[in-house]
Amino acid sequence: MRGLTVNNQGAVEVDPFNKRGEYERWRASIVKDGAIDYCSLRGVSAAHSEAITRYVLDQSTGKNTARGQRKGARSYVHLVHLRFRLVSILRMFENYAHKKQLDFTEDDVITVFQGMREGRIFSMKGKPFLDVRSYAKVFSAFWRWHIRVQRKDSITVTDVVESLDTSADHKPAWSHFTIKDLERMCENAPTFEYRALMMLLFDSGIRAPKELMNVRAMDLTPVPGSQNLFLNIREETSKTFGRKIKLMLCSDLIRKYIEDKKLQPTDFLFKLNPITYNRTLGRIGYKILHIGTPHTQRTNGYAKKILIRNGITMYDFRHNSVCHYLPIYKSENQMKYRYGWKKSDMIHYYSELIGMRDTITDDDLLVDTTKAEIQQQLAREQQKVQFLSEQFDAQKVEMEDKMKRLEALMMQQFSNNFRPNTNSR
Repeated sequence: MRGLTVNNQGAVEVDPFNKRGEYERWRASIVKDGAIDYCSLRGVSAAHSEAITRYVLDQSTGKNTARGQRKGARSYVHLVHLRFRLVSILRMFENYAHKKQLDFTEDDVITVFQGMREGRIFSMKGKPFLDVRSYAKVFSAFWRWHIRVQRKDSITVTDVVESLDTSADHKPAWSHFTIKDLERMCENAPTFEYRALMMLLFDSGIRAPKELMNVRAMDLTPVPGSQNLFLNIREETSKTFGRKIKLMLCSDLIRKYIEDKKLQPTDFLFKLNPITYNRTLGRIGYKILHIGTPHTQRTNGYAKKILIRNGITMYDFRHNSVCHYLPIYKSENQMKYRYGWKKSDMIHYYSELIGMRDTITDDDLLVDTTKAEIQQQLAREQQKVQFLSEQFDAQKVEMEDKMKRLEALMMQQFSNNFRPNTNSR
């Protein structure tokens, strides 16, 4: 499952779920006798298959992008998801709107997506759609691409997605735990590797699996004048932008992990399949925190595995990392940098999430009250000192004036006592 690719800088990069390999296999499968078979997608009509295939191929090169959008090829993850979601969406139009051509009306679009939101239209697995917004955004982008392509041939296509609701259905569910819970899970980790993995995920809030799986030993460097380490999340492996953050909780543990594993500078820190990591973390979370629902998966009727549905995953550690550091950081820009966000809306999102709470205590209030009282008392004392200083200065001036008058009087008396007596002549 895990794949290795070479990026445009010539460096080896981990593709956690080998999406590049999946895309390239599909790309090779649609070529027959040297030509592209645009009608090869199963489960949809020939017209829909052709439209989806052309759209995905355009996205793979950055062709026919909208004005104002980022130019260039889209990621392999994006391309794979586009194909699957568009097949699912257009199949629903065929089944519920009975349309096998791209001749949808605005009412068709609203009916299908409203049915998805209300739970009347189910996924291919017979389950309700939990994230209709992402499907709506994919279809909206696809339809506007269709409008641009047809316009080149002087064909006008109606904008049927103008009224399409692309708002979020609900906040995504995730498992909440505290740093105390994390410590308990680490104590019950099956290996030292899982203990290091959990601490690094929580401390850094790194995106998993892509950013995490691309961390090398050389990306961890000492913080000058400190026992902590810097974690360098490189630009080419990040979803948004590269950043260099401090590890405040797990530096010593990660140092020991690198030493125990005898990792060389270019070695990746964690090398197992992300699915394996998530399954083990799910079992740890269920054992310690009772998060998730266990079920047995049998293989060939003999072997069995205990898996946890809706259990803890690597990405849950990022959510809880934010909840841990949000009350600590004093600046939104610092939070945005640490977690690789370009906008502040994620901070507001986490501020109101379940798991975030008012952390002020009576002790905090006592400290603030005492501080205020001390400041008031200090102000009163400063006023007293200023009053006494002014009083002293006034008394000093008055005393100096009295001394001058006394000195003048004494000089006058001295002068009178020693004046020559003219009557004695």
